[in-house]
Amino acid sequence: MAALRALEGRAIGLWRVETARLVQVAFEAPPIDPDVARRFAEATRSLGLDRLNLGIVKAATVGQVAVSVVAELNPDSGSGYWLRAFDAERSVAVPLEGADGRVGWVFSIALGMSPDAAEVARVLKSVAAPHLAALA
Repeated sequence: MAALRALEGRAIGLWRVETARLVQVAFEAPPIDPDVARRFAEATRSLGLDRLNLGIVKAATVGQVAVSVVAELNPDSGSGYWLRAFDAERSVAVPLEGADGRVGWVFSIALGMSPDAAEVARVLKSVAAPHLAALA
């Protein structure tokens, strides 16, 4: 995916917000161990919105960009566990508006500490915009 390369990311994914759940639409992680990528994809295929130790859930529930920095997170669960498994320094989860004006999607990337979160959000929003209508 172009955004993954442009931002020098380790993994990238898109989730649709459904009633009390996030449902994985797409996930790619070509530079990481395939077994780690498979386990993450399986673990995040469908998530309850009560899983606030994951940045993608925070972004969906709060409606704001959620930045998870590995050094600040519990290494044994949630984003802290997965970011370490991806050998990433942080993730940036970006909520995207659905047709009803509420958060309908979350686009997230695991990457290093640059660029800043605002630039990451801008890139992810620009990449997602043309495709979301087709996924609705």
